[in-house]
Amino acid sequence: MNELIAKRYAKALRELIPEKELPEQLRLLRTLEASFFDPKVEELVRSPLVRGTEKFHLLVEPLKEKIDPRLYRLLEVMSEKGRLDLIPALAEILDFEIKRLQNRFEGTVEADCKLPKEKLAELETALEHYSGAKITLKQTGKKSDGLKVEVDDLGLELNVSKSRLKSELLDFIQRAL
Repeated sequence: MNELIAKRYAKALRELIPEKELPEQLRLLRTLEASFFDPKVEELVRSPLVRGTEKFHLLVEPLKEKIDPRLYRLLEVMSEKGRLDLIPALAEILDFEIKRLQNRFEGTVEADCKLPKEKLAELETALEHYSGAKITLKQTGKKSDGLKVEVDDLGLELNVSKSRLKSELLDFIQRAL
């Protein structure tokens, strides 16, 4: 339910602010979102005992000079409606919308060894041809029994593991006999 409400605020923000200014507004939202990781701030925002105006003055008011007036007004409306707790969801939705508008997405690669840059570039090119979007891959430190590529925003996942290939090969041989 909260995500649906956050989508409406994100839609309003997209309509108010030109596309080229959205990344800067997202950066400011991410700065504000970072304060939500402090347990005391999260408790303050979720507390029904603290009025919305007090929450707004504590969280958003100090950033008034740095925030675009349109974003400031949106946050003010969110505060009036008791929705400041939606700031992290709003930031995530806005981040996805910016990626969608720019047609650029990021993905992760897990492998049993460190892949050379050329192989990562080949994977990026193959995924770009498949999806029609510009994809940037980064290898994580996680080890995998094969190769696992994920682009969460597009819902793409490629997973090839040695154990799965071995079991499928054995199964195929057994059925052939």
